[in-house]
Amino acid sequence: MRTLRWSTALAVMLVASMFAADRAQAQMPLHLTAGPSLGTISSDDFPDSDASFGFFAAVGTSFAVGESVAISPYVGYVQKGAEFNDETASYDYIEIPVFLSTWFPVGENMSWSIFAGPAIGFQINCDEDGFDCTEFEDHESMEISGLIGTGLMFPGGFSVGVGADVGFTDLFDSVDYKTRTFWLSLGYSTSLGGANGDM
Repeated sequence: MRTLRWSTALAVMLVASMFAADRAQAQMPLHLTAGPSLGTISSDDFPDSDASFGFFAAVGTSFAVGESVAISPYVGYVQKGAEFNDETASYDYIEIPVFLSTWFPVGENMSWSIFAGPAIGFQINCDEDGFDCTEFEDHESMEISGLIGTGLMFPGGFSVGVGADVGFTDLFDSVDYKTRTFWLSLGYSTSLGGANGDM
């Protein structure tokens, strides 16, 4: 029930962010980002996990809500997991974060951004060294997490960033078992639409 309440609240935030767009805005921003991820598990029951490498990719947009402040909803694919005594645990998600972001000028042509917000993830794969872990009765296929990151935006729409994705819900109800994922991103931003705001 707690996960359901979190997911409902996040869905409301996502819809609200859509309506927060300035209707006078001429174009709709489009953000593309991808890069490597480094996954671990936070667990008192399984303290000896090692990091595993993965990948993420996402697409999003942003709506200005103030000077140098925006709400940015995304949808993406992310690989999470860990290593346990040479055995690999892989958890893949379709994740929907909603960021509150701000940025500051750095020199004449660059800017520095900071962003954070909640996310809801829908697990599409759960593999523990070849075993389908969705067969466990206490398996949880939905994850609520919090994301935080920072980056540099360059001329031409290019950007680089780093961040962390901290799971708040346990992957299995009977144990303390939360994902921790760190990522490095390469991004590109452009715009869709014309002067009348149509996409």
